[in-house]
Amino acid sequence: MPGGRGPLQDLDLQIWSLSLGQGDSGSPAFKQVPGGNKLIKGLFGNNSDEEEAKRFLAKYDVEFGVLRNLATIGSWEYETNISDTNSETSQEAWLKVTEYNAEAIVMANTFDTTDFSQDTKRQLSKVGSLSLSTEETEELSGIIAQMGDIYGSSCVTIPDTGECLQLEPGLTEIMADSTDPALRLWVWGEWRREVGRKIKPLYIRYVELKNQKARLNGFIDLGDEWRSKYETPDLEGDVMALYSQLEPLYRQLHAYIRRKLWKVYGGDVVDLQGPLPAHLLSDMWGRFWNNLYRYAEPFSGKPAIDPTEAMKEQNYTVQKMFQTGDDFYAAMGLLRVPDSFWEKSMLEKPTDGREVICHATAWDFYDAKDYRIRMCTRDFSFEDLNTIHHELGHIQYQQQYSYLPQVYRDGANDGFHEAIGELMAMAGATPSHLFSIGLLDDLVQDEELDLNFLMSQALITISTLPYHLTNDIWRWRAFRGEYDVTSWNDEYWALKEQIVGVKAPMDRSLEDLDPPTIYHVAQDYDMIRYFIRTVLQFQFADKLCELAGHTGPLHRCDFSGSEAAGEALARMLRLGASRPWQDALEELTGGRMMTAEPILRFFDPLYQWLKETNSANGDTVGWGET
Repeated sequence: MPGGRGPLQDLDLQIWSLSLGQGDSGSPAFKQVPGGNKLIKGLFGNNSDEEEAKRFLAKYDVEFGVLRNLATIGSWEYETNISDTNSETSQEAWLKVTEYNAEAIVMANTFDTTDFSQDTKRQLSKVGSLSLSTEETEELSGIIAQMGDIYGSSCVTIPDTGECLQLEPGLTEIMADSTDPALRLWVWGEWRREVGRKIKPLYIRYVELKNQKARLNGFIDLGDEWRSKYETPDLEGDVMALYSQLEPLYRQLHAYIRRKLWKVYGGDVVDLQGPLPAHLLSDMWGRFWNNLYRYAEPFSGKPAIDPTEAMKEQNYTVQKMFQTGDDFYAAMGLLRVPDSFWEKSMLEKPTDGREVICHATAWDFYDAKDYRIRMCTRDFSFEDLNTIHHELGHIQYQQQYSYLPQVYRDGANDGFHEAIGELMAMAGATPSHLFSIGLLDDLVQDEELDLNFLMSQALITISTLPYHLTNDIWRWRAFRGEYDVTSWNDEYWALKEQIVGVKAPMDRSLEDLDPPTIYHVAQDYDMIRYFIRTVLQFQFADKLCELAGHTGPLHRCDFSGSEAAGEALARMLRLGASRPWQDALEELTGGRMMTAEPILRFFDPLYQWLKETNSANGDTVGWGET
């Protein structure tokens, strides 16, 4: 919007006549003042008329909603059809949002909120943010788009066939299924060469610009800004304290999986007392270990925890998989997806030659009616059926809080949003639920079947805890400047080995930067949300099981089909971000603190079994870390 003031120019509340100077684009020059947010509050916080503030907020809600919708449409068009034209259109739409918010925060900060209601105070605190200069804003937007382009369009040439495979489905299938360590190593290394090395200079500049923007808004750095969203004084200390309680369970799982991989690949590849080689861990990043279940299953001969074969026999097409997920929510008295979901979503990878980003995501278009999922779903895949339940959890949350003002249309914190998805995916994978929808022939729950189920869940929950923690500890420290840029990758792998017990399977060079080879890092998302979600999902499950009338061990609970559980969950979801997350947690569970107690209780039978099994095998728990 060069030369003008943008969508706020016709607001009844005008401050542009104040003689503080103008920037190049006509926006206030103090947008670029360090600590600008605090400066503005000091200069302008003198309007104590709450009714005037409410009128401003009502107008902001409408105008921001329109811009947010248009920008989200632009992102959708780009990510489902990667092209230079769509990239430019998307960046232009988000630039308008950025400019609008830079102006809106100036307006919001004219109010003295001392005597305002808590709701008005909270809404004003969530309006807008100060922006970089127009040139730097455009540069940052372009960098994030370029990183997404590299991630979504890169491919790896397979030596034997000469075929260049993209991440989905080709490389993902190799990392899920192949037992050829040389092929796995090649794919692992080439993905990082094709993606990480190209992204590295962009990511370095991204950090510089994001830190600069964070400081404009009164934060120490980008990590400080991200952590502030969780509304707790010491998030870093909180998550480290939680992990200290969960770490013994992870270490037992690590030792057990290490022996299983040693049996598959031999001692030349796997050191029985050392860290795990990263290329053997089920997916491109070693984030989820679910594809290792075939090696890790405690007791064979039990009903299949993974009913992929049953899905094939029953012709579980992509459409049927999504309908099954939608039915799961409806059975709890929750909302079905709107008809437009089926028309507008991208549920399978297009076959018309378009390049797309396949990473499964749920999309809210902020108009209270348009919700979509973008996913390259595979027929008959139980893993993908789980992902569908997860992504529909995001859609459910988005639908439930859609009546709220735009500033509240989000989870209580980002961990809440993710916890709902994982909670529902877990509920949809319980043996009793699979039996109820005809994907298990028998349901004779005994300790052995329990341990199989608990192992399947541990490989997608417990295995992720140190992974997600490490990715954000590394970023928080990088953002704080604790590392020299030249040592970023070395520091990353040092943390991986120390905390996760995983090592790079090949030498890394100064050209490499491995963290942004995963979607979330390349596309500006924190990952501590996934650590927090794992803790919260079991707190939520504990209460929903109680409401569903469950008695017995927590891991045998199936609250699917319980309308009482569904209504209690909906009450929490409807709060969105209108209250601090502690209030939302209390709404459902009655408590205000995150606690590891439910997850430890859920997995305790597996923990005891792992300790006994590892001891019987003579395995050392740990990896000689310092």
